[in-house]
Amino acid sequence: MSKKLSSNSMDDVDRLFQCFKCGISPPASAMREKKRSKKMLNSEYDSPVTCKKLQLSSLSRLSGKRGERNQIDGSVSVDSVSGSRDVKKSVGRQFSPIVFYGSPNGVPPKKPLSLLRLLREIRIDLSEERKAISRKGVWATFPRQEEAIKFEKRHDNVRIFSYQDHFSGQRRFLVSSYEEFWKRYLSMDPRHRHHYEVIQEGLPCHMYFDLEFNQKENEGKNVDEMVDILISVILEALREKYAIEGQEDWIVELDSSTKDKFSRHVIVIIPKVAFKDNSHVGAFVGELCSRIVNAKETDERLRKLFVHKEANDSASLLFVDTAVYSRNRCFRLALSSKAGKTSVLLPTGRFKCKDMGERDVFMTSLICNVESDCEKLLVCKMESDCMKTLCFDTEVNSNNLVRDQNAQKFQLNASTSDMSTSYFGGKSPFPQLDQFIESTASTGNVPGCI
Repeated sequence: MSKKLSSNSMDDVDRLFQCFKCGISPPASAMREKKRSKKMLNSEYDSPVTCKKLQLSSLSRLSGKRGERNQIDGSVSVDSVSGSRDVKKSVGRQFSPIVFYGSPNGVPPKKPLSLLRLLREIRIDLSEERKAISRKGVWATFPRQEEAIKFEKRHDNVRIFSYQDHFSGQRRFLVSSYEEFWKRYLSMDPRHRHHYEVIQEGLPCHMYFDLEFNQKENEGKNVDEMVDILISVILEALREKYAIEGQEDWIVELDSSTKDKFSRHVIVIIPKVAFKDNSHVGAFVGELCSRIVNAKETDERLRKLFVHKEANDSASLLFVDTAVYSRNRCFRLALSSKAGKTSVLLPTGRFKCKDMGERDVFMTSLICNVESDCEKLLVCKMESDCMKTLCFDTEVNSNNLVRDQNAQKFQLNASTSDMSTSYFGGKSPFPQLDQFIESTASTGNVPGCI
């Protein structure tokens, strides 16, 4: 049913735009009134008195236009009499120039009643679609990420995932709720789980790290000690930049290491707090890495976090991968392996996941699974007046609700540092509403803007 409604009904903003561009069709009651009025008009024209008046007026007009011909012929042509019939037939087909060519000032305003009818139809369509979805879990796959994002924007309580086909290795995208995904994920053959979470651009998320290095080129490394040192640096930075006293119970640690490669995910779950999106996480991690690099000469402990890429490589690199903070990044899920590989990403048994079951581990390790009671969003971005200086700030959610859709759905955040601009200027937190206002504000070839 959901599929049928989605295919038969246009997107709400598209429908509004098309209706305001082409004109809203009048309701059935108005059409009946028009038919009755047209019928009455025809009956008036069919009356003998009206026909006689039309014939006389037609003769006078035609005689004026054909004055030269009348002077030559000396009489009025018989066609002038039949012309009255043509006039009578074409009376109901006349259009005003504005209707035919369009208004030079854009589409004229429509009656509020017609607009309300249209909005009511849209509301009914969306309501029916939501009911259909609630009756059956959403599970839709797409070959391209753009299609998955577009579908996700039209549905509530869903997220975007990615997976690789076990046999072909082809990557596809799917949209589902966390619960529906877990239900199918659990029943799947563990060898066929090659799934990733898409960390959507603009979506609040937890801080996460991808740690890796070549085991053969870095023999003798104590990996648990390395992770512990990194965690201590993370908690210290949270205390310094955001006045947050961190705890090790906030740490989720997953491992998929082999004898050749060390690979571990570390996720920091701060109660009632999340980063504004993964770009802010990336900026914070970048600052963290710079701090470690600058302090390694004076702090012997931090030198343990550096590894060699190759055996003969004298230069050492930090074992933190800083390339995983790009927009719409795919991040491997717990209990999954890479296609063609056998090493599965599993909890290490330390920190937060020590006594958790599979379901709790899966749900807790989701980067974008931010609880609805989140009160604060952490911000880490470049200063507007100085591109080399990072700004560490927080944004408080006015309703204690974190946005439950993609970067373009229903989030209202009150900025503690920029209250005026966030409330009294610029675009609203509702992109579809902004598009609707801009389309209706357009005049001729001049586009409207906010």
